[in-house]
This record gives sequence, structure tokens and C-alpha cells, in this order.
Amino acid sequence: MAERNMINLTVTMTKKERKELKQIALDNDVTVSALIREWLQKYKEESWNNINEK
Repeated sequence: MAERNMINLTVTMTKKERKELKQIALDNDVTVSALIREWLQKYKEESWNNINEK
């Protein structure tokens, strides 16, 4: 992984949501942080594609 300037981020969620998030990360053999970074990248790409389609 490339060197990054990292920050800590606090997210409010239920215990059930936390457990589900951790399970999704575990199922995909990644950390929760990596899962969120991947989601953000996909979200940005989809948003960009939607803007270009209009």
C-alpha cells in the first residue's frame, strides 16, 4: 500500500451494523478500513460515470 496521511474516523452505528461490517470485511479477507476505502473508490467512479452520462 502506498504511504498515506491517515486520519481516524468515528462512525456511529448499531452493534448489529458493526458486526455486519466486520463480517463483510472478514468474508472478503480485508480490513474494515480497506473495505471502506474500496467502497469510496467505487462510489466516486459510479458518481463520475453518472455525471458523464447526463
